[in-house]
Amino acid sequence: MKPIEETFIKRPKPQQHWGWIIAIYLYLAGMGAGSFIIGTIINWSIGPSLVIKLPIFSMSFDFGKAIILWGPILVAIGAPFLILDLGIKRRFLYACLNPKTSWVARGFLILSAFIILGIVTLGISIFPSFNIIEYKIFLRFIEIISFLLAFATAIYTGILLKATRSVPLWNTYFLPLLFLISALSTGSMAILLSTLGSGLLSQEETAFKILTRVEQFFVVIEALVLYIYLLKRYKLSEQGKDSVRLLLFGEKRLIFWGGIVSLGLIFPFILEIFYSLSPDRLWLIFSSGIILLCGGFFLRLGLLSAGIKDKIPMQRWIEFKYGINPIKPAH
Repeated sequence: MKPIEETFIKRPKPQQHWGWIIAIYLYLAGMGAGSFIIGTIINWSIGPSLVIKLPIFSMSFDFGKAIILWGPILVAIGAPFLILDLGIKRRFLYACLNPKTSWVARGFLILSAFIILGIVTLGISIFPSFNIIEYKIFLRFIEIISFLLAFATAIYTGILLKATRSVPLWNTYFLPLLFLISALSTGSMAILLSTLGSGLLSQEETAFKILTRVEQFFVVIEALVLYIYLLKRYKLSEQGKDSVRLLLFGEKRLIFWGGIVSLGLIFPFILEIFYSLSPDRLWLIFSSGIILLCGGFFLRLGLLSAGIKDKIPMQRWIEFKYGINPIKPAH
């Protein structure tokens, strides 16, 4: 006969419902929103422009604005991954038609508004013929609304997970904050990579150097918030502790130490320091950017895959009645 512990208590396993598809959705939405935030600030502060003539209808095209304001397009590319995970028919429609009770529905409205207004902002900005006095007030109004919606989109990617109260690892406001900082970090790096070789922001220009320093700052803040977030989750509950152990020492440790810490934080920061000492070595900032963007994806994937659901009341009652300590996963 099996012991009571083996009969009633199972080793904690991470949730299997949300996987790499949702990770791609969260990643593209966050990076797209972050790049639009950074790109809009650059556009408002220095207004970079790189106008070229199109052979079609003799129109002018501002390639510079296209390089820094493309964020909504990336969000639009990421949105179908949510549909793919939910299913095109019943589950997706049910989730999106209940904004009073569903954060998926609220996020669908936020993302849709950002995609539409962001693309309108991009379209007006890249065609100088639209930037006449009659349109400037309208354009600025759309830019401000799109800017605020970009922040809402970046924060929402964390709120979507926080709304899942049954997973202690996700149920904290530190997660939306962490995803917002990661979105700004990956977004600023994506803008840096976009401007490389275009001549829009020269390496010697102050704007390029400031953007590099800002990106380094976001990496440091992201590391600090990640540490506090995991520490609080570890102290919160049994399932929170198991999730953190799963990330640091368990089967997800390769994603955490290799993907999140090494690719997302340590290597980019070191490469950017070397680049600041040798600005002529452009491959350093390019390598740092590619590595950091990979780390941003692993951050979402790791936190998703390590989420362990809270115990059902019956299991808690059995443990209390028989004085059973749950079996910890082997590390």
